[in-house]
Amino acid sequence: MIKFLREEENFGFIESENFRDDVFFHFTTFDGKVTKGERTENVPIEMDLWVEFELDEEIFRTQNKLRTKIVRPSERPRGRKLSGRDATFNIINHHPKARRKRPTWRDKS
Repeated sequence: MIKFLREEENFGFIESENFRDDVFFHFTTFDGKVTKGERTENVPIEMDLWVEFELDEEIFRTQNKLRTKIVRPSERPRGRKLSGRDATFNIINHHPKARRKRPTWRDKS
């Protein structure tokens, strides 16, 4: 979701579900074309818009900064979080009823 915009300087920040820090994007990386049926619409950049993005791996590797290569409006329903089915990589979820092992220093024996 787009969290912050500075329109006079053409950049903004995206609140990501995968990173603790916000992700920087420049307006030139925004692709607002959405195809609905046979029509193509342009979606404007605005606050609280749900988006999907690709991270620029080279800048992340060399400068350790979160910056996008491309940003697109998301087609998933507003407010719906990603699940394992939506991910392109494997997400490992632990069973919610799994018991945690007690630390050894807590044993009184």
